[in-house]
Amino acid sequence: MKLIAEFLSGSSPYVYLFVFFGKLFEVALASLRSQLIHKGQRLPGAIMALFEYTFWLCITASALTGFANDPIKIIILIAAFSIGNVLGSVIEEKMALGYCSVTGLFVEKNDALQAAVLLREQGHALTLIPAEGIHGAERIAILTTAKRKNVAHIKEILFSVDPEVFLTVQVTQQVKGATLAQNRK
Repeated sequence: MKLIAEFLSGSSPYVYLFVFFGKLFEVALASLRSQLIHKGQRLPGAIMALFEYTFWLCITASALTGFANDPIKIIILIAAFSIGNVLGSVIEEKMALGYCSVTGLFVEKNDALQAAVLLREQGHALTLIPAEGIHGAERIAILTTAKRKNVAHIKEILFSVDPEVFLTVQVTQQVKGATLAQNRK
């Protein structure tokens, strides 16, 4: 720890790069941790917090020591903080953690039934619900909950049956006691 503090008290390009990438990594972890906890994955979020805070102590706290003599470090910290937030959200999006509830509202009953068959063939559990639209028009709703990484596939199936399907996708914080896709990872 002392070695890192001594290194960070310098002002060489290597110190600036270390500060930038260290802060970038720390903030990306913070963003990812926040998303994990928001999606109900508290234990992985807490583990992530251990690494995040360790990096914060090593990078930010050490870099802030004597920042008045080297204001470039502050500019680097601010830039890395901003970029780290974006990076963390991009990483989380690529990981597609958690679950989503997808609702498709169909005008034509046969389209809903066809979409249900296709989804079930792919292993997606779903519920068909009669619905009422504007002026009492009959509609059929398909409700399914799936791993977030499968949502694009579900949307593709629904839109292939009816390009005009009314679709909503909502992040689901917790899933318990439900049947989810069996053969899709």
